Amino acid sequence: MTLDLSGYDRPEYRGCLTARDLTRHSDQYALTYLCTDNRALVAHLLQTAADLMLGAQTLMKLFLIDGYDSSCDTNPGLTEAQRLQVLTLASTCAYNATLFVQEAQRRRIRRVATGWDPITTPVTA
Repeated sequence: MTLDLSGYDRPEYRGCLTARDLTRHSDQYALTYLCTDNRALVAHLLQTAADLMLGAQTLMKLFLIDGYDSSCDTNPGLTEAQRLQVLTLASTCAYNATLFVQEAQRRRIRRVATGWDPITTPVTA
């Protein structure tokens, strides 16, 4: 089975980020897009976290059901090295997603108007 993980080549996927990396990323995003009230920044951070979690979920599904059967020669599945690559990438995505959510929580947002706001008042059902 051939495995191409080249789609996961952005910094969020490549390695475990640090809180400083995320702060630098957030500050650079805010400066680039002139985010003065943090709303667009927090939306970006949460969207990136959602993308990372979706990537982690896809990779974990690939890891769990890759068709590996050592008794069958027709469908060998992933090799052990490939399985390790997929598992490492999935755990890195999940870890980095939590950092993005933590950074989003750290950035304060002022309400635009009274009432329900999907960013400052999430649904907790």
